[in-house]
Amino acid sequence: MTRIPRRSVIAGALAAALAIGTARAQDRRPRGQQPAERIVDPRATRFEIGPAGKPWRIFLGLPAVPPPAAGYSAILALDGNASFPALWHLREQTAPHEPVMLVGIGYPVETRNDTTRRWFDLTSPGKAPVPPQPGLRGPGERPTGGQDAFLALIADDLLPRLRRDHLVDLSALTLFGHSLGGLFVLHTLFTRPGLFARYAAADPSTWWNAGEPLREAAAFRGGVLAAGGRLDPARPLLVANSGDRRPPILDALADLPGLELIHRPHPDETHGSVIRPAAAEALALHLGRLTP
Repeated sequence: MTRIPRRSVIAGALAAALAIGTARAQDRRPRGQQPAERIVDPRATRFEIGPAGKPWRIFLGLPAVPPPAAGYSAILALDGNASFPALWHLREQTAPHEPVMLVGIGYPVETRNDTTRRWFDLTSPGKAPVPPQPGLRGPGERPTGGQDAFLALIADDLLPRLRRDHLVDLSALTLFGHSLGGLFVLHTLFTRPGLFARYAAADPSTWWNAGEPLREAAAFRGGVLAAGGRLDPARPLLVANSGDRRPPILDALADLPGLELIHRPHPDETHGSVIRPAAAEALALHLGRLTP
């Protein structure tokens, strides 16, 4: 692949962030309820998958170049209504000639998110009411617990369809998610590490179920060490975070053989804004330009 300087990727992210931030400043609706950007381009399409009464909307962005012999690599982004446009602009600005397909997994709504379905799809069952935390909002009365069913949909329905409809290299996939999406990224790594080649989590919600992802990480570590002592094949995990607090998941996974842990702190970003530079870093990771 063509080497793209990391500073070029980040510069593209900042330009996209400025445009998005200006638009959001003029829209004071609750987070996730602002209108989603619609990418109008012959290479940007969408389709629905799943049950007729409750499908998921898949946003598909083909690159401007033909696939290599093995097929396109691909970035799968959770919260696709919001994340797909951001990744589209990043790829078009910083890596227009890379054979990278973009896949946003979202919902059939015209807003940036379907909050109720998102809480269900990205979480394990809530074991107790979530106590209030600064800057974090719990599910309230929304149902939770669809995490494993959602992962099965991706693995058993979406990926085979992508392979059937397009020349896609299923060994060259990156999974990217923010917040609850980051929680889902970690769960996927811990339970099906071979499903994706790279994992990228921005401000993952490791507080869920009183630190459940930290317990999953400990079990994952123990399983890897018991099964030969290292994760094989090796897998990179990008953890990006806002603010000054070091994510506890880093210590839980530190020095695990075969796990290439990459930390990118963003002390000047908020939980809502960190998704934009993190998306740029996920793209750089996918292109092989982000290292520990």
